[in-house]
Amino acid sequence: MEQFVEDSRLSDWKVIGSGGFRQIYKARHHQWGIDVTIKLLLQGEGTENSLLREIKMMRQATSPHVMAVRGIFKGPTPFSGRSIQLGLVMELMERGSLASLQAALREPPPWPLVFRLAHQVALGMNYLHSLPLPMVHQDLKPQNVLLDDALNAKLTDFGLARICCSVTQFPKNDEPLGGTINYMPPEAFEASYMPYRSFDIYRYKSIQPALE
Repeated sequence: MEQFVEDSRLSDWKVIGSGGFRQIYKARHHQWGIDVTIKLLLQGEGTENSLLREIKMMRQATSPHVMAVRGIFKGPTPFSGRSIQLGLVMELMERGSLASLQAALREPPPWPLVFRLAHQVALGMNYLHSLPLPMVHQDLKPQNVLLDDALNAKLTDFGLARICCSVTQFPKNDEPLGGTINYMPPEAFEASYMPYRSFDIYRYKSIQPALE
């Protein structure tokens, strides 16, 4: 059971990212004595179900190379008045994402760092693919590879993740499909598309330029 995090335990809220149906904040958790990341889902039909589904997926993936859920936030924020918000509470990744690292660098990163990041992303993806019920991330891209203060990589954003298809395992009609167009395999645009592990591998190869 996930721990609920009350708004009274958080302070110093700061927006650190946004996009799609989410807003990302940094806040101080007084009881834990650390800064945390809070991913809030924008209000709308299916928001709560979408969040609970993402939590369910993340709970299955306990790896050093995959982001873990620290708790569930439910309450008002300093920016929402009395409106109740719902979100995920996760560890703060101090160095942003692989995409922000690439944007900040004026020259290619040193080869040892490139190799380590590529290896850690591969380890995270292989872990998901090797679960008893293999999981496909479906949205692997530089923005969804986060970096801690030591520049170690972890996969995040499991909103589209799902159990992959096999001869005996088929997708449910209510499970989302898709991903970011630039990183999707050609097969994903076909009407008969079903997620397989090989499609994550395609996405992994597509993010290689961000590591070079």
